[in-house]
Amino acid sequence: MRSYLLYLPPGYRETTRYPLVLNFHGHGSSPHLQERVSGFTTLAREHKFIVAYPWGDTGPDGHTGWDTGLTGRPQTNDVLFVSDLLNHLQATLCIDSLRIFATGFSNGGGMTNLLACELSGRIAAFAPVSGSYPPVPGGCHPSRPVPILEFHGTADPLVPYTGNPVRREPPITFWLEQWAARDGCAQDASTFYRSQNATGQQWAHCQGNAIVIGYRIRGEDHRWPHILISLRLGNGPGQYTASQVIWYFFLAHPLPSAQNPVMAGTTVTPGKM
Repeated sequence: MRSYLLYLPPGYRETTRYPLVLNFHGHGSSPHLQERVSGFTTLAREHKFIVAYPWGDTGPDGHTGWDTGLTGRPQTNDVLFVSDLLNHLQATLCIDSLRIFATGFSNGGGMTNLLACELSGRIAAFAPVSGSYPPVPGGCHPSRPVPILEFHGTADPLVPYTGNPVRREPPITFWLEQWAARDGCAQDASTFYRSQNATGQQWAHCQGNAIVIGYRIRGEDHRWPHILISLRLGNGPGQYTASQVIWYFFLAHPLPSAQNPVMAGTTVTPGKM
């Protein structure tokens, strides 16, 4: 038996298709704590989307987590769990199938990475934070070029930015380069953002309108980022939290589909989803 924490925006209607964000907690954490640290419920209230915070299973170490290949983590088929969860949510709620997204912290970021490899046909874009990315068993073979956004601190002691060979965690820059290669990006990374606290790099000109973006946060430890990023998003230039940057990244990268042009906010007739 598996469970999840669900947030529906005020005024939710069964005749309007809503974006859905899957938000995965870290090792030893919970959906309630992930909700608090990420602030995604506040965002969902403002921007009118649905958030599901899944519960990780309990691993051999006695703590909750996700089966991403690390020692001590649960040994269960979490990709199947997420697929079943999506089936359930799409059967019971009015969800825009082109705007399903995934984010997560630490081990939950590793789960987000695993889903990018395994469920890119259902989930549109992925934004792990301070993620642990051991090699995916059997290799990573997404069905299409995948939009990726990652935040990571340079002083992270648990998931070092420079990698951890003992735990088979690659350096974050190498991990980003691997995704750029999978996405067929045509150029080396370019620096598009630089401040006292953070540097943003991107691999652009990828196949399928994908992009790979990494924010390197100077001196940040293992946490959901607390700095503000100065960008032109939404209604214009401003300072945005990491969660806001993730949300606008999601908005810019719906699942490509020529067969289903229905976008978020479209009213539909019940029974014809």
